[in-house]
Amino acid sequence: MYFLVFMIGELSTEVVRMRNSIGSISLAGFLQTSRGISFSSMRILGSYALVYLTAGEGHYQFKGQAKLPCRAGDLLIVFPEIAHAYGPPKGGKWSEIYVVFEGPVFDLWRNQGLLAPSRPLLTLPPSPIHAKRMKEIAQTKKGMGPADRLSRVCDLQRFMASVLFTNAVSVDSAGAPAWPLWLDAATEIMRAEPALDLPAISRRIGLSYETFRKSFRAFTGESPAKFHNRIIFEEARKLIYEQRLSNKALADRLGFCDEFHFSRRFHLATGHTPSQFRRSLPR
Repeated sequence: MYFLVFMIGELSTEVVRMRNSIGSISLAGFLQTSRGISFSSMRILGSYALVYLTAGEGHYQFKGQAKLPCRAGDLLIVFPEIAHAYGPPKGGKWSEIYVVFEGPVFDLWRNQGLLAPSRPLLTLPPSPIHAKRMKEIAQTKKGMGPADRLSRVCDLQRFMASVLFTNAVSVDSAGAPAWPLWLDAATEIMRAEPALDLPAISRRIGLSYETFRKSFRAFTGESPAKFHNRIIFEEARKLIYEQRLSNKALADRLGFCDEFHFSRRFHLATGHTPSQFRRSLPR
C-alpha cells in the first residue's frame, strides 16, 4: 500500500513537471454580451489567447495596423507582447469563447511560424464543431487535477493544429496564395491510395469529416466524394491500360467489395463497362 501511494505521488509530481515544461491554460470562459477591448486604450495581455466569435461581428486590430473585419465563426489570435483591441461596433455586442494560455510549447509553435502575428485572424469554414471544441477546452470542472489540466492543454494544441492547418495555404511560383495545404495533402492521398475512404482521409490530414467535406466543396466547387470518385476511375482506366488487370484485381486494388460492384460503378462513372473500355484499347 505504501509503495502504491509513493508511486501515485511520483506520478503526480511528473505530471506537474510536464505541465510546467509544456504550458498551461490560465483563464477561459464564455461571454454572451461582450463589448470587447477598447480601441482607444489597447491592451497588452502578457499571454497568448484565442477568441472564437459565436455571434455578432466587429473588428480586430494590432497597434499600428489596420482594423480587420471579423464575424461569427472567426478565430482571433492574441500574442503576449502585442497591444491589441477587438470588439463589435459602438453600442453593439458580440458573443465569444476565450482561452488564455502560455508556455514553452506555444513559444515553439510561434518560433516555427505556426502562430504568426502576420495571421492574427482565421476565417474558419462554417461548422458547429469549432464552437463545440472551444467550449470543451474552455470548460472548467470542479476537482481538476494536474493531469486534467495537462490534458486540456493537449486538447488546445489539437484544436489549434486542425484550424491552423485548415487555414495554411501553399503558394505558387510567383508567391501568390494557391490551395490550402490540407487540400493539397488530401488530393495527394486520394491519388496515392485510391482505396482509402473519405473519413480515413480526413483523419489523416487532421480534420473532422464534416469540416473536411464542407471546406473541400467551398474551395473546389464539388464534393470530395465526386472528386474522389473521378480519381478512382482515372486510376482504374490507367491500370486497365498499363497492366491489363482483371475486374477482380481492380476491385481488390481500388477498395470495392467485389468485381460486380466495381463494374457497375465503372459504368456509371464513365458511360461504358470495363469490357467495352478494354476493347477500345489498341492491341
